[in-house]
Amino acid sequence: MGTVELKNKLVDIINSSDDKFLRMVNALHISYSSEEKSSDFYDELPAEIQDLLMESRLQARQGKVRPHKKVMADFRKQYGITG
Repeated sequence: MGTVELKNKLVDIINSSDDKFLRMVNALHISYSSEEKSSDFYDELPAEIQDLLMESRLQARQGKVRPHKKVMADFRKQYGITG
């Protein structure tokens, strides 16, 4: 479906929609528009947090991670938790 067809379909949908749907579309548009103007949330994090995230990404790339299931199994074993 091309851009023109998509626009026409959306106009038809909007013209036949109830108030609730129109409010959702409006909220989506506002959210989408504000994302383009705002910076990435990462840029707003404190430098210490950014450093920790970069370190964790490096560790993940180096394979220095453990699957969640393994961590939880070890935790249950260590503390005698069944389930």
